[in-house]
Amino acid sequence: MLKILQTTNASRLGMILLLAPAIILPCRASTPPSLTTLYSFTDLTDGGFPEGGLVLGSAGALYGTTSSSETGWGNVFELLPVEGGGWTEKTIYTFTGGADGGSPQAGVVIGPSNVLYGTTSSGGAHGYGTVFQVAPGAGGVWTQKVLYSFAGGTDGANPLTAVAYSSSLKVLYGTTYNGGSAGFGTVYELIPSVGGAWTEKVIYTFLSGLDGANPLSNLIIASNGSLFGTTSQGGQFTVTNDPPDCTVADPCIVPGWGTVFELTSTAGVWTESVLYTFTGNADGGTPESALIPAPNGAYYGSTFWGGNSDCQESFYLQGCGVIYEMTPPTGAGTTWTETVLYSFTDASPNGAHPYGNMGLNATGAIFGSTFSGGENIDTCFSQAYTGCGTIFALSAPTKVGSPWGEENVISFPGSPGGGAPNGVIVVSGGEVYGTTVLGGNTGGYGTVFSMTP
Repeated sequence: MLKILQTTNASRLGMILLLAPAIILPCRASTPPSLTTLYSFTDLTDGGFPEGGLVLGSAGALYGTTSSSETGWGNVFELLPVEGGGWTEKTIYTFTGGADGGSPQAGVVIGPSNVLYGTTSSGGAHGYGTVFQVAPGAGGVWTQKVLYSFAGGTDGANPLTAVAYSSSLKVLYGTTYNGGSAGFGTVYELIPSVGGAWTEKVIYTFLSGLDGANPLSNLIIASNGSLFGTTSQGGQFTVTNDPPDCTVADPCIVPGWGTVFELTSTAGVWTESVLYTFTGNADGGTPESALIPAPNGAYYGSTFWGGNSDCQESFYLQGCGVIYEMTPPTGAGTTWTETVLYSFTDASPNGAHPYGNMGLNATGAIFGSTFSGGENIDTCFSQAYTGCGTIFALSAPTKVGSPWGEENVISFPGSPGGGAPNGVIVVSGGEVYGTTVLGGNTGGYGTVFSMTP
């Protein structure tokens, strides 16, 4: 007999609260890594609390969103390098929380003609969020347009992730955290038509069973057109080693801690395949970063919880998160393999709770950020978490079977240097850019930073 155990995972508590790569560096010179605050937000006309990370545009410009602003509903911003040094921030759109949307919690992507595409978690015609574009025009004036307003029903509700732009199909793909026929989120496609209108099509609805629930990370588009992503909750796995309740003879089905999934299209019909279900134990739990392609055809990702069971960060005995690798099946096999590359601890200066997008440098090292950990300070979170986060790096072992190398490259100080980083981008020269949700030198409303390894 299979018994379904209903549990309340700490993962359901931890991230709802906020919403919320070790490398043996090649021949590092005597100069240590440096962290530079490029801009500190004031939560006025410039916005505050950037939760979605950055994207690099032409001429070295950085683009992102803030979830708050003087209006209370967030901004889209541009950060431009100034000749001779320094950066200039320009707010290119301010949301009103009405039909135009409000509270973007994800970043933007850049399409043709430097058009930015993004999502808001609320607002729109029905109050359940939007997909929008912001297009540059003459005289440096940008124009915002809502491409779709979610109605909160089968079409989805409250998108918390960025969209993915298919350059070959000229369509957008994204996810909603809520909504759908079961209320646990959707994967959608936005298709442009003549005249500038866009049509939304739900290509998958999560059911909160084996298939997962509530996606919190961006989708990625594979070269064959498949979509890869994760859900922060859902999935199921079988427990047989917890007597007397769960044994081989009398197994239990337990709710999972999120999934890795793939969506494939055949003749316009999309099919979801669960590649892995997290158990919240040593394998990790609650994935929140987008997958990134590995050089060997695999994918790297991170989980906010799980991993080292001794980690007691934020008072939960649920681990401090892991970096993992998803390896595709070989030969005639069909099963993907999850391998933990590194488990975080709560021992300073180690980071805790990897969060946001990661990137690879030219040598294949993984760079990312942890939401907390690092210096043993309470500047950012008081009693909730220790430390203000780190930038970390992971490098593959030179000998088969050896562990990956981990290095905490930077520990964030909170104020004035920022705290609670939420992902990074790695540019061609190896420099790392990102945003922090907190900290800075103008009231603690977050920063844009750069880091030189």
